[in-house]
Amino acid sequence: MIALITEIIEKFGPRPAASHAEKHAQLFMRDKCAELTENVQLMEFEEYLNARFGKLKYYCAVFFFSMIFYYFSIPDILWLKITALVLSLANVIAFVLDFMTYTVVFQKFPGPLMTSWNVEATLEPKGEVKSTMIVSGHIDSVFEFKWWYKLGQFGSLLTIIAGAVMVLFPVFCLLALLLPTGAWSWWVFMGFVVLSPSTVTYFNMHGNHAVDGAADNLSGIAISYNVFKNFADPTAKGKSVLQHTRLKFVSFGSEETGLSGSFNYVLAKKDELIAENAHLINVDGVRLPEHISLVKTELMSGTKHSTLLIDRLEKSFAAKDIPLKTVTIPIGGTDAVAFNRAGIPSVTIIGIAIDKLDPTYHTRRDVVANINPLALENTKNGVVEFLKRWDEE
Repeated sequence: MIALITEIIEKFGPRPAASHAEKHAQLFMRDKCAELTENVQLMEFEEYLNARFGKLKYYCAVFFFSMIFYYFSIPDILWLKITALVLSLANVIAFVLDFMTYTVVFQKFPGPLMTSWNVEATLEPKGEVKSTMIVSGHIDSVFEFKWWYKLGQFGSLLTIIAGAVMVLFPVFCLLALLLPTGAWSWWVFMGFVVLSPSTVTYFNMHGNHAVDGAADNLSGIAISYNVFKNFADPTAKGKSVLQHTRLKFVSFGSEETGLSGSFNYVLAKKDELIAENAHLINVDGVRLPEHISLVKTELMSGTKHSTLLIDRLEKSFAAKDIPLKTVTIPIGGTDAVAFNRAGIPSVTIIGIAIDKLDPTYHTRRDVVANINPLALENTKNGVVEFLKRWDEE
């Protein structure tokens, strides 16, 4: 699996969403799957891929405008205080929904409309199909989060502070309207002023360095593809050795722009997947064997993943003596969110620590040398064991 990750990076380098490199990496995976099945396709989609992160500058600007309105409302100009409240509250609602929870508010802003690609490959079982199991990862990589690279853990802390400052400012504006004006409001406002420079981590989040994305997320591609390949019947192209489980491998594009590939895939396939009794095991960011974990909850998007899949995966990993944890991820989101929202049972497997910033996460340190091959092998073996048990039940 390390060899596959290395080959993709050497052939195509970093793979930002909608780039030439992303497309040709997807074509490469399509051709790899075509060796196992004729039922493989490159699925093109169009999306405003700059919209999610492109709006961050505007959220920061509106936040500062609302602070200016509040400043000029001192000591007691009511209409300016109301303006500061309305402006900051509208800004926070859009910021939380659109950026934090992946609920699109302004889908087409900022543009332009761009093209990206998913790859889907299918192996049919020997007998009657009772369910469809999808194993997946995303092939795109991100432009570096520059403050996380430069400042490490402190940079991620500044990002959290920046979000909190913007979210809490309308709460302060409301209290300043409802409570008697006093010294408290001035000192709290000055606290916001002092903390406001942290918003540079949103305003200017990405650097110009596109990362290799070895762990995030060629690890997921390599693991999922090798699980898929493991069940391919060598005597019958397009068939698996499973009896009743249709097996799909999906390589998502443009995950780093806001789960764009998975949302577009589900939009195109929802009815078909529900009719097939489909389930998803998504793999994202596997680097260290001691941190292999099932994501039970994704806080920012409010997503709770399938307890059935979690329970059965735990038993399968235990049967192979593979260490496995269950975790809640506090920031970000995975491609399993799109399936969960469509009513398709899903779960994501990760392999990095979440109690602090992993030094490779969204930085140029995300290279092949920083992946422990045992993490890939253990994850693959655990999922293979799960699929064997799933097919037998």
